Amino acid sequence: MSGLNGDLSDDLLPEERRQRLVEWFTANAAASSQDLARMFNTSVSTIRRDLDILASDGIVRRTHGGAVSIRRLATYEPSTDLARRTATEEKAAIAREALRIIQPQQSLLIDTGATCHLLAEALATVVFPLTIVTNDLYVAQTLTYRDNISLVVPGGTNREGAYSLLGEPGLSFVRDLHCDQFFLSAQAVDDDWASDTQIDLVQMKRAMIAAAEQTTLLADSSRFLARAIYKIASTESLGRIITDTGLPDADRERFHLRGCDLICAEI
Repeated sequence: MSGLNGDLSDDLLPEERRQRLVEWFTANAAASSQDLARMFNTSVSTIRRDLDILASDGIVRRTHGGAVSIRRLATYEPSTDLARRTATEEKAAIAREALRIIQPQQSLLIDTGATCHLLAEALATVVFPLTIVTNDLYVAQTLTYRDNISLVVPGGTNREGAYSLLGEPGLSFVRDLHCDQFFLSAQAVDDDWASDTQIDLVQMKRAMIAAAEQTTLLADSSRFLARAIYKIASTESLGRIITDTGLPDADRERFHLRGCDLICAEI
């Protein structure tokens, strides 16, 4: 996590401190209230008030433990480590909600990403039979040696710095599948599209959508109102979207008006 130049203390005027926060979120994607309080040498309650003001100005979106920048470049993608540390309670709530719609004997496609990792951890606790196909090495490792789970890993080339397998032979393998459900992840979601930053990743996601009877997008609220460079699928074409209660009511209503089955998981 990048720091700030100079000594910061409670001597800063509130307006100056918030401007420094704006500058920090211009260069960084996310932070917890505790981390920011340490950086600015002030109280967590003061930082929370500052973040609430920045959120009302549309500069950040609040998460349960901090905030994320919502002014992202279309090619921005957080590191795997950062994604796993950001909005963790929101992602866990989404994974729990997703688990509720899974039925015994179903065949599932599971995408890559931090929320899908938490879904895999939840699936590792179920006792009913499932067939699970995934291109994510963490998901596969989590579900290995489960007597009730038939695990399929299509193969491909490991993407540097991530857990995902992309390209052939996995892509061709997935195109020959027909599964009950696909749990999709995306870097960004706006009114029209779910989108991501890497074309080979998007090609795999599109193949998985085509191979599934129903697709459910798992995306925490920090990923909304943004668009990445490559389109995955229109929001209207997705069977279901599960996010968290951090998505404002006005934004929820826009998705409902477009006919989206939007579920907001309680944190």
